[in-house]
Amino acid sequence: MICPNCNKEIKDDSKFCIFCGANVKSQGNEQNNVQPQENTAIPQEESQVNTAIPQAEPQVNANIPQPQNFQPTGVNPPAPKKPINKKLLFGIIGGGCALLIIIIVTVVLVVTHKTKINLNDYIKVNYDGYDAYGTASIDFDYDKYYEDLSKASSSFKDAYNSKGAWSLISDYYEMADSLDYDLDKTSGLSNGDTVTVSFEYDNEAAAKFKIEYVGEPTEYTVEGLKETKKIDPFEGVTVEFSGTSPNVYAKVVNNSTDEVYEHIYYDLSKSYDIAIGDTITVTVGNDPEYFVEDYGCVFTTTSKDFKCTDVDRYVSKAADIKEETLNSMKKQTEDVINAYFAGESKYISVSDLKFEGTYFLYTKDAGGWNWDGDNQIYIIYSGKVKSVEDKKAFDETTVYFPVKFTDIMQYADGTQNVDLNNASISGDTNLEYHYRNVDGYTDKAAMYKELVESQKADYTEEITEGLK
Repeated sequence: MICPNCNKEIKDDSKFCIFCGANVKSQGNEQNNVQPQENTAIPQEESQVNTAIPQAEPQVNANIPQPQNFQPTGVNPPAPKKPINKKLLFGIIGGGCALLIIIIVTVVLVVTHKTKINLNDYIKVNYDGYDAYGTASIDFDYDKYYEDLSKASSSFKDAYNSKGAWSLISDYYEMADSLDYDLDKTSGLSNGDTVTVSFEYDNEAAAKFKIEYVGEPTEYTVEGLKETKKIDPFEGVTVEFSGTSPNVYAKVVNNSTDEVYEHIYYDLSKSYDIAIGDTITVTVGNDPEYFVEDYGCVFTTTSKDFKCTDVDRYVSKAADIKEETLNSMKKQTEDVINAYFAGESKYISVSDLKFEGTYFLYTKDAGGWNWDGDNQIYIIYSGKVKSVEDKKAFDETTVYFPVKFTDIMQYADGTQNVDLNNASISGDTNLEYHYRNVDGYTDKAAMYKELVESQKADYTEEITEGLK
């Protein structure tokens, strides 16, 4: 049987189409009503029954299973409702929430985003000079730096170009003043050394322009410094000493044939009032770093000691007086004494002359000017003096005759010299004769006090045992 509504094949005894739900029996009856009259004779009883039934829409028998798409004939069926897919619903809701979060995060990131400026990108370390005396300096590319800042921040660009409000310009200066960079070493560098660049910045000030500085301390290796020539600044250099110790003068004499030595200056630790045996330190006066820059030479040393030796000097110790020098003074002392008594022979005489010893004095101010000499020596003899007049003036008495010599000098060649002229007997006794007193001392203690002790402030002393 074919459903007259959907044209699908159904069972012959079906009252309803299982596919579209149409009442196939009713429609079949309608078709039967159009057949010839003889075929539609209905018994009276049956006819009455049929006429008594109200002509209404057939009702679906609830006891008959209805197809899913069943719809009574003549009624437009409502669109069938599809079951809700919960997984799909939750997916849509979840996707919407995720999208909302992404939008919020994106907005936050856009609002809070800061462009990072790595300060190392603008640093170049330059090296100059010679190995071991090299210098380092930083070349900061401000053009690129400000260009990048202007690209990163329109507000910075306005402030930089002075087109912004005063508060914005003030923020610009605050940020600009906070930036600083520094090298830990800038001089005395050698190839292979490392220098470190460090930064100072204020990201709080930079944040006003949505900028964030980055710049960790970074090491750079020194390279490209020129090689140097090493020289000994004292090659061919000597110190010339002149004068008499302890009043010697010193000067540097440069005998080098290398022209570079003409540009070296020397300083002396002492140039005058030098005594024999003193050590003088000569120091290079040039700045080694500048000398390298000017002449490419490095000093192997900058100082050297020179000892004052071969010069004339005043004898500073009694033991340094050579025997021949002492003998010449003793001989002169005897001559002075004998000459004195020869001149006074009418009145006094002396006998038994004997050498008793010496007083030796050496100045405490070796570099100063000493009126009484840098050294003094008293050659002391004793003798028995008596009056030779008819009427004796005094009894025979032992008298000490000190004769003074000054500035005993030893020359650089080792020989010594002392001025023997103008020597005379020092002191006066209480032995009177012909209205005069005998020269010398009768008391050794008085002689020591007057000739030595009175000069202790200016001289050191060496006294022969037994003369105090």
